[in-house]
Amino acid sequence: MFLGIGDSYAAEGASSNYFPGSYGDFLIAAAPDPGWIYQNYNFFYDAKVNESVLQGRLNLDIDTFSYANMSVGLYTFEEKVLGATFAAAAFVPIAYVDLDATLATADGNVAVSDSVTGLGDISIMPASFYWSSGNWSFNLYETIITPTGKYDVNDVVNVGLNHWSFDTVFAFTHFNPDSGFDFSMATGFIVNTENDDTDYETGNEVHVDVMANQFLSETFALGLKGYYYKQVTGDSGRGAILGDFQGESYGLGPSLLWVPKTKSGNFSVTASWLHDLDATRRLKSDYAVVTLTWAFGG
Repeated sequence: MFLGIGDSYAAEGASSNYFPGSYGDFLIAAAPDPGWIYQNYNFFYDAKVNESVLQGRLNLDIDTFSYANMSVGLYTFEEKVLGATFAAAAFVPIAYVDLDATLATADGNVAVSDSVTGLGDISIMPASFYWSSGNWSFNLYETIITPTGKYDVNDVVNVGLNHWSFDTVFAFTHFNPDSGFDFSMATGFIVNTENDDTDYETGNEVHVDVMANQFLSETFALGLKGYYYKQVTGDSGRGAILGDFQGESYGLGPSLLWVPKTKSGNFSVTASWLHDLDATRRLKSDYAVVTLTWAFGG
């Protein structure tokens, strides 16, 4: 998804293709109706970090704010595949990153400040499978993050990461229609390739997003969501000058769903905020996501 500068000590540029809170909010494993869905994601990120490796250089005391607007087109097919509802999607982000840092050089520390706006790394979801049984729903999908984002190894900050990532995710939802209670979880494993410009390979990552939601009416719901992240293999390559650090963090926060009453009933708004409760070799951060969804049908 969005490439914010997010990890402390672990991962190149203190960045990851995992953005907490972006893996759904309500009934995340329930199959969409056949036809087109357009989603507009708004990602907000704010954090500080004491050390990281950015474009092959050691940086100290980084303070960053990021915003990304991502357009998503998802199509759900009427025909079943492997007994499952089948969908595919594409994700196109436009990102803004603002960064202040103290850069370590041969002549001492130098204060630097930079900001950039541009196309982020486009993601493709070639296959998403949905199954259901009673109150249970299941979703298995693969997302490929491509290095299309604006990137220059000589710049202090970039909106692209300049490497491929492959994110395999399994999600489930249990929804009780009588009580209106929804419990959902998404677990993913990210494999990263090397940044050829810096000879830096970020380690593989595991992420878990959990949601507990209560529908108060057909058009409004409140929830509590949390996440857990762990880098399970160390960073590597000649550019990993800080060593094979592995980050770990978790956070918690509220979420809401609003479905305005319209004639077609095909529009919804979700919003969530996550605050890091603890972080090891990652900076404590705040993540917010506001999503607008339009379902157009077949």
